[in-house]
Parts: sequence; C-alpha cells; structure tokens
Amino acid sequence: MDKFKPGDLVRVRQGVHQEGMPDHRVGMIIENQGIDKRYQDHVYQVIFLGTDQPLTFHNMFLEHFTTP
Repeated sequence: MDKFKPGDLVRVRQGVHQEGMPDHRVGMIIENQGIDKRYQDHVYQVIFLGTDQPLTFHNMFLEHFTTP
C-alpha cells in the first residue's frame, strides 16, 4: 500500500532543500515515480502551489499536509 497517492497534499520536511521549491513547501502528489513495482511507493512527483514545474522527492522527505 502506498504511503501517499496522487492528489494528496504534502509538505516537504524542514531541512530539505531543492532548487525550485517555494518557501511554503506545500504541494500535491501528482505521480508515483518508483523504478519498479517493489519501489513504487518510495519516490513521488510533487507540484507546488504557485508553480508549474514538478519536483521529485523520496517519501522520507514528505509528510501529509492534511490527515490521510
């Protein structure tokens, strides 16, 4: 079972930095990016509010912004 799913609102954890990420750190999962079925729930594409370029994050750097 995926920890996150497309449509979930997430926040990138404090201390994580990536070029193009806005200061508010809040975005929406748009796609699983796992390399195969076994790792499908490990890497996600996130589109941030106010941006149009998705960024990729491992699930350990994400937390639910709303209750799952």
